[in-house]
Amino acid sequence: MKVRSSIFLISILLVLTGCSNTRFLTKDQMLYTGRKKVEIINKQNVKKISSVKNQVSSITSYKVNNSLFGRRVLPPIGLWVHNYWKVNKEKKGWLYKTLSTSPILISDVNPELRAKKIENELVDLGYFHTKAWSTININPRNPRKAMVSYNVDLSPPYHFNTVSFDTLYDNLDTLISKYKFRNKIRSGDQFDLAKLKTSREELSKRLQDSGYFFLIPEFIEIKADTTIENKKLNLVIGKRKELPRSVISAYKINNIFIRNSRPSDHEYLTADTVWYDNIAILSPDSILKHEILINSIYFHKGDKYSYTTYQNTLNRLNNLGVFKSVNISFEQNKRDSLACLLDVIITLAMADNINLAVETNVMTKSSGYYGPLLSTGISHGNAFKGAELLKLALKAGLEWQWGSKSESQLGTLSYEIGASTGLTFPKIIVPFKSSRNSLMILQRTSVNLDLNMLNRTAYYKMVSTKINLNWQWSRNKNIQHSLYPIYMNLVNLLETTPEFDSVVNENIYIRKSFEEQFIFGAKYDFAYNNTLTIKPNNFIFQGGISTSGNLLDLIAGIGKTSSDRPYYFLNNIYSQYVKLTTDFRYFRNGFNKSFVFRFYAGIGIPYGNSTALPYVEQFFSGGAYSVRGFTARYLGPGSFHTDDQSGYIDQSGDIKLEGNLEYRFGMSKMLKGALFIDTGNIWLVNEDENRPGAKFHFSNFYDELAVGTGFGLRFDFSVFVMRADLGFPIRNPYKTDNRNWLFGTDKIFSGGLFYLAIGYPF
Repeated sequence: MKVRSSIFLISILLVLTGCSNTRFLTKDQMLYTGRKKVEIINKQNVKKISSVKNQVSSITSYKVNNSLFGRRVLPPIGLWVHNYWKVNKEKKGWLYKTLSTSPILISDVNPELRAKKIENELVDLGYFHTKAWSTININPRNPRKAMVSYNVDLSPPYHFNTVSFDTLYDNLDTLISKYKFRNKIRSGDQFDLAKLKTSREELSKRLQDSGYFFLIPEFIEIKADTTIENKKLNLVIGKRKELPRSVISAYKINNIFIRNSRPSDHEYLTADTVWYDNIAILSPDSILKHEILINSIYFHKGDKYSYTTYQNTLNRLNNLGVFKSVNISFEQNKRDSLACLLDVIITLAMADNINLAVETNVMTKSSGYYGPLLSTGISHGNAFKGAELLKLALKAGLEWQWGSKSESQLGTLSYEIGASTGLTFPKIIVPFKSSRNSLMILQRTSVNLDLNMLNRTAYYKMVSTKINLNWQWSRNKNIQHSLYPIYMNLVNLLETTPEFDSVVNENIYIRKSFEEQFIFGAKYDFAYNNTLTIKPNNFIFQGGISTSGNLLDLIAGIGKTSSDRPYYFLNNIYSQYVKLTTDFRYFRNGFNKSFVFRFYAGIGIPYGNSTALPYVEQFFSGGAYSVRGFTARYLGPGSFHTDDQSGYIDQSGDIKLEGNLEYRFGMSKMLKGALFIDTGNIWLVNEDENRPGAKFHFSNFYDELAVGTGFGLRFDFSVFVMRADLGFPIRNPYKTDNRNWLFGTDKIFSGGLFYLAIGYPF
């Protein structure tokens, strides 16, 4: 039977191998089998041509049939299915559509056009006299197949010599000359057309800020003189000659009209026009309070038109979160065309106010726990007709563990139950001060309350209460501030197991972290994010500081000495600490691929009334969003390690350092792949005699870093991303057999961990 199966399999392979994938091509068609080579001829020793190589490689890259990571692999199943699977063309099944691949021809690649594109792209980078050509390399065994080679004869690049401004005739010329163009385009820089265009667009926006509404970038001329020697050129910047009067005139804001309606009707047509501060509002007051609209408009009658004001108004209206669409248009005043006046027309359509969200997930843990997690929330985006956001959310999680259970456990099931509610106002509410007509494009005040009960059968039953007041504001779409002037988190242990008690009684550090969990203080977070627009280089930076217990310490410490510590407030030991965190991410984006680097650092220092950070504020390492290849919350601290992990309620620390590098690449429209390497660990600020090696020492912390690596798949469903990663440990933070690295042992593959998660790790 085995012999027959083998003969049958070999026969199938021989038949498929004998099927020609060029059999059905016409006489003028040729199958493209890949890029053979790209040669850059650098006769004049041009330096720093890495950008040229990247540009040429990107232009000449073209996906071949049955490719993997950009290279053609065999057997070409997609072509076989396309050529030999006879189906009704009008009723092609899903399996055929999934497997079939149309042949990619030389004519599809169009090598000559790509060579021309290389020349044009390199001219934009300053290589003005570069020549490029392509060569079709026909397969000697099959003249219907061919590869393509590209050659580039690189010329030396041109550099900027001087930057000057055209003759000053009027006020507009003067404004152009005042723009800091020389800070953007400096003498000695290599010619870069993209940089010139960006600088011209920025100049246009600044001129529009001075009222020149119709002055678009195309009306600004940049003349280049390339007749000077040594591959240099001079630039002359000025406005185009003989422009219409409307372009060289500065405009002022005249009347402002706001039209607001529901998307299902045109109720504003029957509403009366109401005037507020020279702004006409055509909208029923029952939809949205007029005051909210007025405070979101940064235009004022009599002001010069400003592009920045236009953008701020647009962003402010969108950030209210109650509109389905926002449109701002401008019309010249028809009564007096010579007055240079603009009417502002703002057309708004309200969105659906009530939203319901349901999310389900299945939890799997390395500790043997399994179970479902359900969260649901309802929100009203215009609760009191003032763009207030009212939210109510419930969550419930249930865990069960296969295998034997201890008789001392708190029941048979672990569970988590929580409820949260919050009310957000579209302005900064500060006592005795009004924020009306602030230039901030984002301003919110929210009050939030969270209740949560967690039952971990092996350890404890815990209830937490969170109350906070939060202000969020932003003057720039890339920068956001968040301040919690009041932040309270009260955590109480309701019940514990003997196993938990034995651990905390033996380790004063862990006991203190659970005892001192009354947090009352303030938090501030700063975020910079320019990933809203994908660029070759994108950045995210987040930094935060939080404190607790300082105000309570002033009150509770009246009439007491340090020997009376810890002090109590409302019969609870309050936490006193300061905590700093920073998270930096860099994205190097290419065509259908990107390198992402992340660095995270955090430190929490207990002092005064606390000898340890509260458990909920401590740092953890390992897992799907941290150092992959290590179990979540079981990594560290420092070089401390024990094979009996049951003796600890997760490993935690006061300091965390982590670095991640991930290469992401597209495999299909929906599927993406990733290769990654992670490193990091956590440490303690103070010594813990029960966990030797856990304290941070600057002299040797790098020797206590864990390293994990692996690969993964990302399934992009547009609405969310499902991620599957397989991570392997390659370096332990502790020594085994007198070494940290695991190369040459079987512990790398035996210690591999599989992660299934939602979203990217960072």
